[in-house]
Amino acid sequence: MDFKSAFYETLIVISPTVSVEEKHKILYNVETCLKREGEILYIINWGTKKLEYFINHKKYGIFYIFYCNLLKNSVKKIAKQITQNENIIRFLIIKITKNYKYYLEERFNIILNKINND
Repeated sequence: MDFKSAFYETLIVISPTVSVEEKHKILYNVETCLKREGEILYIINWGTKKLEYFINHKKYGIFYIFYCNLLKNSVKKIAKQITQNENIIRFLIIKITKNYKYYLEERFNIILNKINND
């Protein structure tokens, strides 16, 4: 990655009513988009969780978290592509700080060796 990249956590919530095939297609499209704009370091399948409030008349969602090294100017492009899929009911992209990196390593044993935000 060049000097204009940074590390991000991307969370997507997929509608629980999608088929297994559709879920795989959604994940493939998100992964392809992220790889086009950088590299994926780690993926977590967080599973089906109850939502705090109804979203699009859904009480549950399927959660996935992607830890990525992305070009800084590509975050808006990624967000636009994610919002085009109606089966992704929510998403969030946040920049990972050095302190958060250490938290992930200590609390969840997620090693993101390539992250070096000094």
